[in-house]
Amino acid sequence: MKKIDVLMKEMKPIIDNQEELEKFIMDHSNLPGPRGNLELAFGFAELYEDMDVLLQWTRITEEQADGNHPKSFLAFCSAVCLGKLYTKKKDKRIIPLLKHLANDGRWRMREAVAFGFQSIGEYDFDELKTICSEWITHANNLEKRAILVSLAHPPFLTEERATFCFDITDVVLEHMDREHDFDVLKKGLEFTISVFAAAHPKAGFIFIDKWIGKDATIDRILKSNLKKNRLIRKNPEEVKRLLEKL
Repeated sequence: MKKIDVLMKEMKPIIDNQEELEKFIMDHSNLPGPRGNLELAFGFAELYEDMDVLLQWTRITEEQADGNHPKSFLAFCSAVCLGKLYTKKKDKRIIPLLKHLANDGRWRMREAVAFGFQSIGEYDFDELKTICSEWITHANNLEKRAILVSLAHPPFLTEERATFCFDITDVVLEHMDREHDFDVLKKGLEFTISVFAAAHPKAGFIFIDKWIGKDATIDRILKSNLKKNRLIRKNPEEVKRLLEKL
């Protein structure tokens, strides 16, 4: 039995007992530590649907529980679950809340938001596409990072969908705020472009080539992506050509 199935089996008898459920999640969070228990979060998202409790957990602030505190994993699980719950109930409160949580100071919470949006994309990519298209025009750097990382999910990427991702990335590169949380956005850009390019190499290398030489920071971002094994393994000559231009 897979780890996620074991955890789901253990959670089911206590799923309606908030006190016991909170203790279970915190005890099995793997926090403090370098890797939170993602299987626990994904398993929980498959089972849970109590919106009131999820909203309560999302209000656990960084001051109350930093990103390495077991209690913060309740907020993490809530963000992951909200995306899955949206695919079932389309609750209109969920998308604005996930957008708000994308601004959390805890990196784990920002990852949880991306997982939540990826659940929406797995269920209905057109829905995620609409969300990202409407959001990108007024998104700050943390929110732009959330959009890019949410889209950088190989299980739902096709060539057509990757083309949309390049359009979104064009917007990000053309309108970069280099002050507020730019380092966070930059780290996201340093790998997401390679994920999109792996899904549609022809369009990806045209995209990268187009942006080479426009800006020193963008060149460093492109170089980071070109050094990713997901591109080098299948396209060594094209990667070499573009790296030489950089």
